[in-house]
Amino acid sequence: MIKALIVEDEEHSRAILERMLAKLPQVELAGYAADANEAIDKITELEPDLVFMDIELPYGNAFDILSKLRQVSFHIIFTTAYDEYVLKALKAGASDYLLKPLDGDELAEAVERVRIKTDARDKQQNMEQLLSALSRQFNTNTLALPTMDGLSFIKFDDIIRVEADGNYCRIYCVNRPVYTVTRQIHELEEKLPLATFCRIHNSHIVNINFIRDYVRGRGGYVIMTDGTQVDVSNRRKDEFLERFA
Repeated sequence: MIKALIVEDEEHSRAILERMLAKLPQVELAGYAADANEAIDKITELEPDLVFMDIELPYGNAFDILSKLRQVSFHIIFTTAYDEYVLKALKAGASDYLLKPLDGDELAEAVERVRIKTDARDKQQNMEQLLSALSRQFNTNTLALPTMDGLSFIKFDDIIRVEADGNYCRIYCVNRPVYTVTRQIHELEEKLPLATFCRIHNSHIVNINFIRDYVRGRGGYVIMTDGTQVDVSNRRKDEFLERFA
């Protein structure tokens, strides 16, 4: 059985979804929540396998809910009337969705897709991608990072620099421990805003707001506000200096 929770503030939409789920014997409806705060409480209390979630809710949105949970260990099917969210955030996160008005056959197919998804690593990576996409969609200026317990959220403004080490990256932040994540640097580069971050080397991305000095040389190097010295590659030197022209 799949234990399900409905997160929906419109009573009519919630009632329709409840009736449709009643026809699916593999789903056990454990409860529902009508706003973002209640959703966080119910998810924590009920530990559902599957959450049907509207994106925009009273007191918050989907990103607010997911970012406040200690661990996201459930599947999500979004129920939304907003095509722009579907095309951007939901597809980017490899998440399933149903457009309102809901269709019974599409619902059954979405639930079946959830039933056969069992790989926890894939679910974690998909959730990271989803939260990153939702962060950009809602302009939260936040990066979601995988941890042993779930996900951590770091404001872009707190990131000093990123350093690559093979298939891993170390993320250095203000007043936080160093984060080591199993992501290549180009993956993180895609998630960081170009206005603030600059790739100055194959192995380094820096937040330009934390650069204290630039020292000339073949490529030269920068000194960050925390005293760290970071090389600038000769190939990326001109592009870097143009940022300050």
